[in-house]
Amino acid sequence: MRTRRLPESMVGFTERLLNGRCTQLKFDGHLSDWIPITNGIGQGDPLSMILYIIYNADLVDVAKGRTKKERTLAFVDDTAFIAIGNDFTE
Repeated sequence: MRTRRLPESMVGFTERLLNGRCTQLKFDGHLSDWIPITNGIGQGDPLSMILYIIYNADLVDVAKGRTKKERTLAFVDDTAFIAIGNDFTE
């Protein structure tokens, strides 16, 4: 996020959102101890798509400014990189 020069307030908000989280699992009448969550974002969180786009923005930038034979297409959580050439040596 800092590489993309997003405001520090947004970076700090995201850090606070993703740090210090934990969960419990419950099945067959058994409740587990608290388990720390060290990666990811909450399932169904509306911010997940925005954060994913920011996280993968470098994939879209790969084709920019290189050759006219490279293209990138990205939408939400899908990214496609296309390179066109006569063979694998170009």
